Amino acid sequence: MQMPFVDAHLHLQDPRFKGKVNEVIGRAKNAGVGLLFCNAIKEEDWSEVTTLAAAHREIIPFLGIHPWFSDTAASGWQHRLMATAETLDQTIGIGETGLDRSCRIDFDIQQRLFAGHLELAAARNWPLSVHCVQAWGALADMLSTFSLHQPLPPVLIHSFNGSTEMMRRLTELGCYISYSEALAQQQTKLHQTFTQTPPEYLLLETDAPYAKNPDRKKGPNKDTVNEPSDMVELYCHAARLLQVDTDELVTRIWNNATIFTNQNAAGC
Repeated sequence: MQMPFVDAHLHLQDPRFKGKVNEVIGRAKNAGVGLLFCNAIKEEDWSEVTTLAAAHREIIPFLGIHPWFSDTAASGWQHRLMATAETLDQTIGIGETGLDRSCRIDFDIQQRLFAGHLELAAARNWPLSVHCVQAWGALADMLSTFSLHQPLPPVLIHSFNGSTEMMRRLTELGCYISYSEALAQQQTKLHQTFTQTPPEYLLLETDAPYAKNPDRKKGPNKDTVNEPSDMVELYCHAARLLQVDTDELVTRIWNNATIFTNQNAAGC
C-alpha cells in the first residue's frame, strides 16, 4: 500500500484560506496528502487550529508563538496553551517557535520565549516545530546546551535553508530537517545540502500559504498562495534531486513523520 504524502508545516488558519479551508483540505486529501502539520503563529490562532484539528483527522495541531510575535506573549501563556491542548483528544505539537534575527523583536525576548517552548515540549515529549532565520548558531547552541541536561523532544526544523555543516550539526542532535518549495528554485547550495541530509531525518513541507517559489505559479488565474495539494509536485522534484523513486521517498518521509504523531507506519 502506498503511504500518504506528509505536509510537515503549514498554516491552514491563515486569513488567505478564510472561507475555503475545507476546499483546500479536500484538494489535499484527493491528492493523497494524509498528514498536515498545522502551525499556529500567535495565541489568537490556537482555538482555530484546534477546531480544524478536531474536524479533520489528517491535521496535527501545533500551538505556539512565532518569534515575529514574541513580544505579544503575555504572562501565563504556557498554562493557556496547556488548557487549549487539553480540549483535544489527540497528539499535539508545540510551535511555530524559534529565532529570527531579521525581525524587529529583541533577540533576548525571542530566546527566552523559545526556551519556554522547548521546555514545555520536552516536559511532555511533544514535537517542536522550529523557525530559524539568520540565527543558526544561536539555535544549535540552545538545543545542544538543553540536551546536556535532558533529552530533546522530537524537533522539526522547518523550511531549512542553512548550511550543510549546520544541517549535520542539527541532525547529530536528532533534529528532523524539513525542506520547502524553495527546493524547486535553482539554489545549488540548498540542493547539495538537501541531498546530503540523512534520509532518516528528512521531511518536506509547503509552508502554505507562504510560497517559496513564486515563479512556479504563473498565468492570469494564478497567485503565489501555496496549498498542501502542492506536496505532490514537491515530492516529485525532491525525488529527482535524490535520484530515487517517488514512492520510495513518500514511504521514507511517512515513516519519519510518525515520530511527530505517535502513529505507526501502517496508515493514518
